[in-house]
Amino acid sequence: MLLAYTRRGIESAWREGYGITKAGVMLEDLIDADRRPRTLFEDDSGRRDRLMVAMDQVNMRFGKFAVVPASQGFKREWAARSDSKSPNYTTRIAEVPAVKAR
Repeated sequence: MLLAYTRRGIESAWREGYGITKAGVMLEDLIDADRRPRTLFEDDSGRRDRLMVAMDQVNMRFGKFAVVPASQGFKREWAARSDSKSPNYTTRIAEVPAVKAR
């Protein structure tokens, strides 16, 4: 379904004579919330949620990866190109670009 809407959006945005560039949406390692790995704060999901919000705020202020969960590690060998993505594409659904199909 996501692919069908993406194709419709691209078709409606295409204009003859204009150049295009490659774009994409990567949805990797998506799992149900109840199947996610257990964490240190498992008994208090409210506390965990507040911690994630605080980490997002620190990273927005001081830059990407200023604060990360220890399980994520610190070594950054590879990163996807992110010139055109929305700033908070995983934390704020309102900032995900909308595609309308006609």
